[in-house]
Amino acid sequence: MLGLILGTGPSLAEVSQLIPRFPGLVFGPNNTYQDFDLDVWLACDPLWHRHYSPIRGDFDKYHWDHAICALYGYKYIEGVWVDGLWLKDKTKISLNHCSGAQLLNLAVHYDVDPILLIGHDFHYDGPQRHYFSGLSDVDGEYPAELRKHSLFDKQGKGNDLMNVYRHIAEQPGIPRIINCTPGSKLPWFEMGDFQDFISN
Repeated sequence: MLGLILGTGPSLAEVSQLIPRFPGLVFGPNNTYQDFDLDVWLACDPLWHRHYSPIRGDFDKYHWDHAICALYGYKYIEGVWVDGLWLKDKTKISLNHCSGAQLLNLAVHYDVDPILLIGHDFHYDGPQRHYFSGLSDVDGEYPAELRKHSLFDKQGKGNDLMNVYRHIAEQPGIPRIINCTPGSKLPWFEMGDFQDFISN
């Protein structure tokens, strides 16, 4: 079965009308549940849940924190710090500093192959960082408490997000991962066209 990991980059808006025609499982982070029909959802930042949880919807909802799961009724999965993805069994995921990489690990546990990435721009140098707007006083941004500069603009520090995805791409035994994000700054995955995977 195909799997699709939504990112929140601005390019997601350009393909948003195609997502309902995707013939596989859709995995989405953070606020994507407001705009897309998801099968699996996760928001890794505990601060995010102070603003938005609990969320409603007929899809699987995960977190790695027992307290958050108990409070909001989400499914618990243990988070561990390992390079790449946790592949030994389906009881854990690698924390990997971000929701997108955690969802990628969940997609592996759902036995999807190949896994497509869209909205994975990884740009900080444009006028817009996300596909959405209107969530706060600044269009295209989260509320002030959630605004932070992720580590992916600090290459070479050893644990930045670029290295997280590079380690995943280099990991043996993972499913095929196809980056369908035009202009993405993640160069380690096979590139593809999302249109090629859409049902007619």
